[in-house]
Amino acid sequence: MRDRSAPDVLTAVLRHVRITTSHLARVELGTPWGVRLRPRDAVSLHHVLTGELWLTCNGQETAARTGDLVILAHETSYEMRHQPGARVSDEPAWPRPSPLSVLRRYGGPGAQTVLLCAELSIVGAARAQLVRALPAVVHLSAGTVSGLDTILDLLRHEVRAARPGTELVAARLTELLLVQSIRAELERRPEPGTWRAALTDDNIARALDAMYTAPERPWTLVTLARTAELSRTTFATRFRALVGETPFAHLTRWRMALAKELLREQPTSTLAAIAARVGYADEFAFSTAFRREVGDPPGTYRTSLREP
Repeated sequence: MRDRSAPDVLTAVLRHVRITTSHLARVELGTPWGVRLRPRDAVSLHHVLTGELWLTCNGQETAARTGDLVILAHETSYEMRHQPGARVSDEPAWPRPSPLSVLRRYGGPGAQTVLLCAELSIVGAARAQLVRALPAVVHLSAGTVSGLDTILDLLRHEVRAARPGTELVAARLTELLLVQSIRAELERRPEPGTWRAALTDDNIARALDAMYTAPERPWTLVTLARTAELSRTTFATRFRALVGETPFAHLTRWRMALAKELLREQPTSTLAAIAARVGYADEFAFSTAFRREVGDPPGTYRTSLREP
């Protein structure tokens, strides 16, 4: 069991993302069937209501059966088929009459695999950190994650009932389902030396949590190492090994991601105010760092957001 006093980096990350359901559909796939799905700038979620499927992504094959949940968070193509080695066709042009499409059919006249499929968008400053923490394919077997079956039952009932407000309720349940699934995946033991391992390393996680929750503080290597309860040298070495960059490179990247979010969502805030929010003493220092990281000055970036 996780120490309650340990830093909760996931909460800090989730504060800076917004998850919304862009599409939800019940899909009936008749044998023989196989489909190649194009990369999406979204998270794809597939819940197997009945039957089974074989999913291939980045050369890795995953077998999912009734009750299983499969999530793909990376922008990559993947294939699904009724059995290993079955032929696949390019994804059809699905009709999209509404955010909630109750039924789609694909494939032949044989035994069916029925899926509840969803596409969810993740936006916000911490999107990259959240997606990076997930593998190419998250596969959760039926009944293995506490609380997940309850959400799935509610979601299935809502889609079947098709009552007034179903689109909104189903979308919120789908978003909750994704968060619960991410929590379950991140609780699994990570591979040593990975970004996931950084989130579960209590010392490095303390520093990450501090960066994410208080980017406005005048952090130094000494204060970050002290927060991590490590010597300066040990902290810098371990941070780079796990996170893949120096503490200050990561802090700068995070501050710029927050700055872009603030420029987008607070068009009336002054650049000086945004600079202070992300840890820069003056507008000039902020503009210099922003241009170096993003490629444009913050004023130009903000103007480009208003252009059609």
